[in-house]
Amino acid sequence: MVKRPSWLGGSRARAHSHAPGSGSSTPQPLAAASIESGHTTLATRSAEKLAPDAAASAKNTKLKRAGGIDAVIIGAGLSGLIAADELSRAGLKVKVLEANDRVGGRTLDRRLDGGNAIEMGGQWIGPGQTEILQLIQELGLDTHNTYDQGQNIYRSTSGSVKRYNEMIPCGIVASLDLLMATRKINSLSKSVPAKTPCRAKNARYYDERSIGTWIDDSMWTFEAKQLFRMAIKAVYAEDAESISFLDLLATVAGAGGDIEQVLSDAQTTRIVQGPQEISQRLAARLPGSTLELGQKVSGIHKVGGDMYEVSTSQGETYNAPVVVITPPRPLICQIDFQPPLPSGLIQYYRRQPMGSAIKFNVIYSTPFWREAGLSGAMINADETSPVQMTYDNSPADGKQGAIVAFVLGNNSRRFLHQYPDAEQRKQIVLDFLVTLFGAQAREAMQVLEMNWTLAPFATGGYGSFNPPGVLTSFEEDERDEMSRVGNLYFAGDATSEIWQGYMEGALLSGRRVASRIVKSFEAPSEGAM
Repeated sequence: MVKRPSWLGGSRARAHSHAPGSGSSTPQPLAAASIESGHTTLATRSAEKLAPDAAASAKNTKLKRAGGIDAVIIGAGLSGLIAADELSRAGLKVKVLEANDRVGGRTLDRRLDGGNAIEMGGQWIGPGQTEILQLIQELGLDTHNTYDQGQNIYRSTSGSVKRYNEMIPCGIVASLDLLMATRKINSLSKSVPAKTPCRAKNARYYDERSIGTWIDDSMWTFEAKQLFRMAIKAVYAEDAESISFLDLLATVAGAGGDIEQVLSDAQTTRIVQGPQEISQRLAARLPGSTLELGQKVSGIHKVGGDMYEVSTSQGETYNAPVVVITPPRPLICQIDFQPPLPSGLIQYYRRQPMGSAIKFNVIYSTPFWREAGLSGAMINADETSPVQMTYDNSPADGKQGAIVAFVLGNNSRRFLHQYPDAEQRKQIVLDFLVTLFGAQAREAMQVLEMNWTLAPFATGGYGSFNPPGVLTSFEEDERDEMSRVGNLYFAGDATSEIWQGYMEGALLSGRRVASRIVKSFEAPSEGAM
């Protein structure tokens, strides 16, 4: 017997961290693919090339601590808040502007009766994500393992429902097909530099093909092809036909050349108090006047030599020599920059759409499926049904039960079109769960829906992706590690070199930007700190 790739078992998806971020969270399903890869390197190179004078000036001239605001940070997600925390600790005066009425970005928690948190956005943490685990401990938060005991469920392309333990019941030939596909991708990724994917020998060829095209050309069984498409959808919250194959290879390269790290290994751990609590506790330890909620940035204008004026739709203005920009790319493109951003950078951002993710948490009085010997995990190869995957998302104490269900990519768009009424969508999800877990699945206490495509300050989930042809359509030059134009710094999970779409990536990018900004300022005078 051939052991199926581990992500086909009961793997936890790449929750929108990630990311609906990232904030993504969302399934980190196979989902959380979730941050320091080469996806922004091309745009960054364009920015550095098109604005060499500003970049050189920023690198060679130390900024003065003038007593006012030293840095304005746009966005109070994990990237923005960790950057604010690090800058404040270094003695810099920071102002954080958040358009929403809450912190957390694409992490969002709901409180159940009894106080347990349920994750409506990004949520999972995996092996190797050491920075986020250390921060969780530092903030006094607790973790628990994602429940994965018992049999998993497989829904085949024909719609039949089967239970399994180790080997997904898709047939020996389809299993071999999947195994060979994962090995091929691992092998190809070794020739692709994660930070500079366009330098790969066959970069243009890979970039002009979609992942879906590669699947059709390289795999031979319908069942395996559909399963692989489902796995890709779980990672990107988008269909394989919409995503560059080079994007996937760069992502796998950033995960050490092992697609398993992308598809399933990063969903092992959850936060007892909820992932949004990370941002809430970071915000709570900032100086009192640092954070401003309900302030949507509308313009960033250079005024004078080293200063930027940041204006909001609410009529407020803030001046600072440094600005950190963390929102998703579609929102960055809505800001009026004067002088304008380099055309290569802004065009790159405009060509990077966000995925489409709807996350349902179905709440029960108990996790009844566990008594039936089920893990709560389901993988669906049937494109005709809306839900692609489910997982046990029960609180750590097990006093209540929760099944999380994901509707992704084209399925989410069709689902919203066919069922515009929210109550009807909830009923469809319950009907589907009954086919998996029996009549008791209809006895839900609550059905919580989060449509990240309608979240005004997220615009989708889990994060952005590169359509075919985008990566190689911009010239590559030597560049600074971080995306930067003058003293405008771009952070957020999409700018990270590893763990894009995960909280880990958001954290890494925010800390990296903060480190660079601290070094750009003159050292504080004696007694200033």
